[in-house]
Amino acid sequence: MIKTLYRSGIVFLAVLALAACAAFNPIEKPKVSITNIQMAPVIGFQQKLLVGLQLDNPNGFTINLARLRYTLELQGQSLAGGSLNEAISLPANGQTQLVVPVEVNLLSGIGVLSKILGGMQSDLDYKLSLTAAVSNFGLGDITIDKVGKVGIGTTAP
Repeated sequence: MIKTLYRSGIVFLAVLALAACAAFNPIEKPKVSITNIQMAPVIGFQQKLLVGLQLDNPNGFTINLARLRYTLELQGQSLAGGSLNEAISLPANGQTQLVVPVEVNLLSGIGVLSKILGGMQSDLDYKLSLTAAVSNFGLGDITIDKVGKVGIGTTAP
């Protein structure tokens, strides 16, 4: 009798644990896309691009990001990267827009920029790799890669 109750209790706990696991939805990575690229005025030997990003949170809870590190390729050419050390909150099932600076050294990146600007295409192929520190849930860093097309323009000096 006691053995039967013991076995029934173990089976019940196992079924309960399996049900809990089935109900747990894994956390989905945010999605990122480039909305636009603006060229800022040249300062010395540095060209700065201002890259508009849209971050989408597909989860039913807010995700807090502490810092971003990113690299950018345009038209198959490695351009440069940068970082943004600001707290960013992605609302549950929502989106956040932000602009991040990408520094391009004119001495090493002049060929890439001239190829891109010489083509004067309305849409450019891009590859973005974004690593973000998730400050909630103890997840640590997540990396999001995105390939797409984006328009390019210039900002007023």
